[in-house]
This record gives sequence, C-alpha cells and structure tokens, in this order.
Amino acid sequence: MRIKIVSKPSTQILEIVQKIITTAKSQGFEIDEQNPDIIIAVGGDGTLLKAIKLNKPVIAIKAGRRGFLMDVNPESIDEVFKRLKENDYKIQEYPLLETNICGFSSLAFNETGILADQPETILLTLSFLNSEIQIEGDGVLISTPQGTTGWSLSATGNILYGINAMEVAFINPVLSPLRSIVLPPTEIKVKVESKGYPQKIRVTSDGDLLKVINEGSEIKVRVSPKKAIIYRFFDIDPLRRILNGGK
Repeated sequence: MRIKIVSKPSTQILEIVQKIITTAKSQGFEIDEQNPDIIIAVGGDGTLLKAIKLNKPVIAIKAGRRGFLMDVNPESIDEVFKRLKENDYKIQEYPLLETNICGFSSLAFNETGILADQPETILLTLSFLNSEIQIEGDGVLISTPQGTTGWSLSATGNILYGINAMEVAFINPVLSPLRSIVLPPTEIKVKVESKGYPQKIRVTSDGDLLKVINEGSEIKVRVSPKKAIIYRFFDIDPLRRILNGGK
C-alpha cells in the first residue's frame, strides 16, 4: 500500500512526519508522492482540506491549533499503522458541494462562498425548493455539515450536528434578522443582481478563490454525488472539541 503525506513545514510537524515515514516502512508500506493509495494529513483542519482535494482516502493526524475533524494523536501512529494493515478502522464518508459557474466546476469539503470583492454590499437572489429570497449584505456561505464547524460558525454560531443538510449563512445582512437557513440536500441557485453600477464578486471554495464575477452571473451549488472518505481509528466529537477550544 502506497501513502502520501500532506503537512505544513514546521519543526514539530516534521518530527511527526519522520516518525510516520519510519513506522510506515517498518510495517511494509511504501511512500509514494505521485500515485498513493492513501493520504495522511498531519496538522489541523486546513491541512485536512488540502488532503481531501487529492481525492483519496485520508488518515487525519492532529498536529495543529484547530483540528476538530482530526482523530489520531501523534502518539498513536504505531497503533494506526498496525490497524491499517489489519483493516481495523471505520470508513466515514462526508458530503461535498459541487459549485458550477460560467462552465467551471469545483468541489468543496466545507463551503462555497459568494462574497463582496469590494468594501460595499452585494445584492443576491437565492432560489431553492420552489422558494426565492433576495438579500443584501457582504455575501453568503453555503456549507456542508462539517463546514458549519468552521467559517460559517463564526458568522452564525450554528452547527449542523448529526443531520444530512446544508446551511446557507448570510454575512452581515442589511436590515434583516435572518442569519442562516438550513436546507435538505438540494441545488441552490444564486444570482448576482445589479445595483445600477459595476460590481465584482468573489466565488470561493474552502477559502480558495475560484473566480471573480460581475452582476448578472449565476452560481449553482448542489450536494455532489462524490464523497470525501476518512479512515477513522478513534471516535471524535467535533462539538465537544469546539466547546473545549479544540482539545
């Protein structure tokens, strides 16, 4: 079995990476950066996002300040490789969001953002489930359940916990009490409305810029048939970790 390691270059993490390499080789695994079977993410949730985008099963080793979705502590590396060899782990699947815009498609593990690119509000019309709403503000975040433990949590204070759903979070809405809407998995169409003068809007996927668009553009976001796969060796409770400051 071939593995690839994804990590940040820090002294602490490099020590953990070296332990992973030594342990993996001693258990008969091969380090293969080009054609791996499994990705090992070493760090926090940001590192996990990078690993997920490689479209392979991921093992999540916590070595960052925030690692709500990381289940393996560095001291358990030996145990993890023994159990991996014996297929002694759980397979956990996570929904992904597919964003389509101007013929371009991208997958997000956490959220898709449609956000003002200038220091002023934008006007958006959202269509979903035979309903349509219009809202003005700094933009919207459309999140998966796991994504609600990140950026949208800062905006709304809400977490989707134990349910299969999507959250639409409104960022600094103007003259509206509405902060978010929870929806069943569906397709959401977002149209950028004109305010009478040129505006630029950023579309992001897991915080990375996808495209800068103008008024009149339409973005479609839906739950993808594809899933992110994480091999779990230990139970985690993201809610408890959030309440305990990431521990």
